[in-house]
Amino acid sequence: MSTEIKSDRDPYRPNKSPFSGIGKSFRSKIDSVKEYDIIEENEDVNDDFFYGMPFGLNYIEYQNAQKLKTNLIEKYQGIDISEAICGSEINGKFGNVFTISQEMKSDLKKFTREKAKEKMLSELRLIYGIGNTKKKYLRNRGYKTIEDLVYHPSFSNDAKSCIDLIESMDSRRIMDRISHWLSKSDELVYCCSGFCEKEDFLFFDIETLGLFNRPIILIGAAKFNGDDLSINQYFLKDLNQEPEALNQFLSQIGPKTVLVSYNGKSFDVPYIRERLSYYGMPHINEMTHFDMLHFSRKAWRSRYPNCRLVTLEKYLFGVERHDDVPSALVPEFYETYLRTGNIGPVIPIIEHNRQDLITLTNIFSKLYEEWDK
Repeated sequence: MSTEIKSDRDPYRPNKSPFSGIGKSFRSKIDSVKEYDIIEENEDVNDDFFYGMPFGLNYIEYQNAQKLKTNLIEKYQGIDISEAICGSEINGKFGNVFTISQEMKSDLKKFTREKAKEKMLSELRLIYGIGNTKKKYLRNRGYKTIEDLVYHPSFSNDAKSCIDLIESMDSRRIMDRISHWLSKSDELVYCCSGFCEKEDFLFFDIETLGLFNRPIILIGAAKFNGDDLSINQYFLKDLNQEPEALNQFLSQIGPKTVLVSYNGKSFDVPYIRERLSYYGMPHINEMTHFDMLHFSRKAWRSRYPNCRLVTLEKYLFGVERHDDVPSALVPEFYETYLRTGNIGPVIPIIEHNRQDLITLTNIFSKLYEEWDK
C-alpha cells in the first residue's frame, strides 16, 4: 500500500516541496560539517597523500580536480543550468526535480533463452552431490548433461527437479540455485539474463553526498526500447528535490523490471532504500538484480589493474575520460554549487553519471561476448 505524505504547505504555492524544511536544514549543516578538508597553500604534503584528502585519491588527482573546479566556476559564471544542459523541471507528487533526458542508438547483446538453458543443463554441478571430481567421473561414463542424469540411479530425481526449474525460466530462483552450488559471480548467474527481455532491464547509478545517511543528489536510469537507449537523469538543483528524484526513479520500476548496476547490490540499492525510508516513501521490493561488478571480477580480475568502471572502459572500449570528477570529490563539487549557485562544478558530475550508465550497458554486452563460447 503506498504511503501518502501530507503537508500543510500554502495551497497557492504548489511547486514548493513538503520536504523543503529538510533540505534547508541539511544545507545549513553543509557549511560546518564536511567529510574532507581542503588543502591550504602552505599545508605540508608528504608524497602523494596529505591528511584530510578524500580516500582513494592521490595528490596529483586531487590537485587536478581542484583546477578543474576553478576553471568550471569561471566558465559557467552567471549561466543557469537550463542554459548549459538540455533539461527541464518535472513536477510530480513530491515537488519538482530537474530532469535530463537523452536517447541514443545502442544495442544490447545477451543470451537467448535456448542458449542460456543449454549452458545451464551442461553444468552437472548444479545437482546435489556432484563436485568437480564426480563431474569428471560422470562425464567419462557418458553423462554429459543434467538431462542425461535423469537416467542415473542416484541423481534422477534431483536432475528432473533441476530441469523443471530451468524450464520455468524463473530467473531469481535459478540464480539462487546457481549461487548456492557455484558462486554469485558465476557466468551461469549472468546467463539467467537470457530469460529476460532487454526492454525490462533498468540500468541505474546514483551520486551521493557521502557513503551513508546523506542525500542522493543524482539518479541516472537507462532503458532500452528496440535499438534506442533512453537515459533519464534526475538531478537535485536543491536538496529538497530528493523525494521527487526518488519518486521519478520508482516510476521506472514495473512488475517485470530487472535491475542492472555496478556494485548496486552492496551500495546503490541499500542507499536508495535508506533514503526512501527516511522520507517514509514506498520501498523497493526484492527483484531480479544483475550486479556487473561481480561478473566483471570473475571475467577480468586477472587481466587488468583493477575492475573499477573507468578502468574497464579504458581497457575494454578504449574510452578515457577527460575533465572527469573523481567519485570521492562529488560531494565537494556539489557543495560548492550549493554555496555559490554556480553550476560549473555539477556539469562533470552529470556527465560522469551519464557515462557510467553507457559503460554499464557496454559491459553487459561485453560479458556476453566473453562467455558465449
